Amino acid sequence: MRKLCFLWFIIPFLAQGQSVGYDKLTFKFTPSSLMSLTSPAWQFGLEYRPKKSFGINTEIGTNLSGLKYGFKCLSCSGEQYYHMNYKWRQEFRWYMTPGPNPEWYFAQEVFLMTDDYRLRNGLSKQDSISYRFGRGDYNRISFGTASKFGVLYNFSKNTRLEIFAGLGIRLHHSNVELFSEKKIGMISSSDTAFDRVRPNKTEIWPHISAGFKL
Repeated sequence: MRKLCFLWFIIPFLAQGQSVGYDKLTFKFTPSSLMSLTSPAWQFGLEYRPKKSFGINTEIGTNLSGLKYGFKCLSCSGEQYYHMNYKWRQEFRWYMTPGPNPEWYFAQEVFLMTDDYRLRNGLSKQDSISYRFGRGDYNRISFGTASKFGVLYNFSKNTRLEIFAGLGIRLHHSNVELFSEKKIGMISSSDTAFDRVRPNKTEIWPHISAGFKL
């Protein structure tokens, strides 16, 4: 499930908007993600509306390696010291009740997210055997699509509220590498540390997209 709450600063392209009664080009920026720690912390957006009833919305974002919090993945856990992620989302909107308020819309989105984590001094479990590792690298890629219904309220030229909900599907691909791994409790000199790359894991999950943006 993905729940997002963004604080947007909106800068409309006024010259074109005044001539046709709506903003054909809107720039968006948010400095932080307030409800989802795994979402990029810095996001930029652009919506182009060639027609009043149709919009193309693009968003990109990254956390700039700024999120450091507890993390657990694939039966391994440890002290996180690095996390970098990126997000891209392309959305095509059909405004069923275009302007001025409210603007109900249907949207189809395509998204791609990547996450790179680095762990240290962690624990893992494989085949009921516990191990301690010096460093762990976890990489994740999520790609998918979702259909959404939403509503847009235009409070002023620079203040808008969006509420949306939808359902889709996503492909989730992950990989884990553990370094300097050693069985816990073994004192035999033959039990030397080793490195291990776990098999890549690919899954298909349902995807829920719901939240609001101000």
